[in-house]
Amino acid sequence: MTAPAPRRNTEDQQQLEQLVGVLTSAALSAPPEGTAIEGAPAAVAAVDRVEGITRAVAGSTAVFGADGTRLAHGSAEVTAVGEDTVFDMASVTKVVTALTAATLIDEGLLDPEAPVAEYLLAGPLTSPHPDITVRHLLTHTAGLPPVMPLWQIDAGREDRIAAISRAELHADPGTVHAYSCIGFILLGALLEGLTDTPLPELARRRVLDPAGAMTAGWAPDPDVAAGAAATEYQDDPPRGLVRGSTHDETAWSLGGTGNAGLFATLEDALAIGRLLAGRAPGPTLSTSVRELLTTDQLPAGVATGAPWRQGFGLRIGQETAPGSLLPHVVGHPGFTGTSVLADPVSGTVAALLTNRVHPRRARFTVDRSRRELARIAFT
Repeated sequence: MTAPAPRRNTEDQQQLEQLVGVLTSAALSAPPEGTAIEGAPAAVAAVDRVEGITRAVAGSTAVFGADGTRLAHGSAEVTAVGEDTVFDMASVTKVVTALTAATLIDEGLLDPEAPVAEYLLAGPLTSPHPDITVRHLLTHTAGLPPVMPLWQIDAGREDRIAAISRAELHADPGTVHAYSCIGFILLGALLEGLTDTPLPELARRRVLDPAGAMTAGWAPDPDVAAGAAATEYQDDPPRGLVRGSTHDETAWSLGGTGNAGLFATLEDALAIGRLLAGRAPGPTLSTSVRELLTTDQLPAGVATGAPWRQGFGLRIGQETAPGSLLPHVVGHPGFTGTSVLADPVSGTVAALLTNRVHPRRARFTVDRSRRELARIAFT
């Protein structure tokens, strides 16, 4: 029997507050160096059910110096995190890119089975392999490498992206699932060329504004960026403390890419989740296209190497504990410590936004907390 709404919301609230409180307390008590522990300097979380929303917030937007020691109390960088704090969403950006592509598929402007080469007839960017299709990019089966250090190329955006044309494939297209940021950079460039519109503007028009994610977007305004959750002190490239600027080095060097670079508040993340759950005011997607997003699209015999399967841009299935999978929950994590999840059956949405890469990417993890959020929201 389902718990009555008020009691369920109270339980959600208590568990969410414990979740974010444990994360931030662990971060504050962590030694400067050592094995990564479960924690994050800033954390916000929410569960959005049809009967109501519960939220929890904890931590500070910046806590540590470049050497890993605590910043002095009262430092300008140490400001309390809130529901309106923007977080670098990292690979949750791929969800928005996939949704943008989905709207074009629905309108017959993009054919998922067409070779990528057909959409790259003009300009310096060409397909790394003639058999790569749009479907391959959306399902991480193109055989492309996971990353390329494009920021190290001494050239402009166009030439850096064009370097993808020379990428060496590790497998024939369609034969292996291998997560690839390069595939989604290529997809974003394809969408830009197809519509003659920069990806951030295209996603704003087609996905973010219709869904109600009104403050989400690439490259936040300076005043918003100044209050963003801090990410990492980077040495290569030598950027110092990255805050309000894209953490992913390649996405930062290119600007406006399909793999990473989206910034969002907790409410923005919930709005994206509602779109995945089928509860958002827009955009309207057909049943057939929604199935491409929310059901397994991998060929028989192709494995992900993980319990989850792969839809168009979304992971299908979410663990609540090692070996315990909720097969209908869809969503995506982000390297910086973010996660957006949705259940298209019940309409429930959950989001966890953290800056677990502050001050260095190897110091904290939020893997257990992601599973705990799924347990709270979907069981």
